[in-house]
Amino acid sequence: MKDFFTPSIITALTALTLSLITLYQFFRNLRFQQKQAENNQNRDLTNKLYDLRLEYYPKAYDITDCIIKEKGNNYDVQKIKNAATDLIAWKKGVVNIIISVECRDSFFTLRDALMKKPAEKGQFSQEQVVKIHNANKSFRKELRRDFGFMYREEKKRRKTKKASR
Repeated sequence: MKDFFTPSIITALTALTLSLITLYQFFRNLRFQQKQAENNQNRDLTNKLYDLRLEYYPKAYDITDCIIKEKGNNYDVQKIKNAATDLIAWKKGVVNIIISVECRDSFFTLRDALMKKPAEKGQFSQEQVVKIHNANKSFRKELRRDFGFMYREEKKRRKTKKASR
């Protein structure tokens, strides 16, 4: 038992322990760096997505601004047809890729409501008016929500920076 605790064995065990601790710390740092690199790459992709949304979404707002009730609490049939055509043209191409699932679903609801033929003598029924109004409101809300994610991320990032100071 006396030979077991010789200085050379104690030195070797200490060196082995320190090597294991260093190895553990190395892999821990490596994992952290990989996670940081992945986060930075995701941030770059997210920034590109938001840039494209900032470029294309205002056109959808311009189109849906034309969907307004006129006197008699009804919509102008020609304006509704034009808005439906413009929205369908707007969604083609890049927008199809950058639009969120929720926004896309609300777009389809709005498109379907706008594509319905007027129920009564060139005028929409009250039920159609309500559907168009609600679908338009929902679509615009989803467009804003897509931007809201960007602002929430930015706010969260600022809070983490302040906390780390």
